[in-house]
Amino acid sequence: MTKYNSNFLGTVPFSDQTVKVALAATTALPYTIPGDNSIQYTAEFQLPYNANIWIGYNVTATLPTPGTATSSNRMELIRSGDRRYVRGGDVLSFISDTIVTNMGISLLQVPG
Repeated sequence: MTKYNSNFLGTVPFSDQTVKVALAATTALPYTIPGDNSIQYTAEFQLPYNANIWIGYNVTATLPTPGTATSSNRMELIRSGDRRYVRGGDVLSFISDTIVTNMGISLLQVPG
């Protein structure tokens, strides 16, 4: 597993653990992070510029209901370049209201 490090103005190495994702409209898609919970990663998300993707962290992602404001623990709208910490065994769930192709996730193991 490629370990996270940053140098030369924030440059990071290529990861040997990447995920290619294609979403069907309005269908949640789960992905389980490899390894066990003793392994921590940074997950960087790359999305098409016009993609609206909700991600659930150890919960199933759902789309917002029009005309409502609802609290949603462990669920966020992500943008390209967003990074989050995850652990092995965590389940990320993705959903969009439209078809999304060419989404990528790059995992880098956090040293420690």
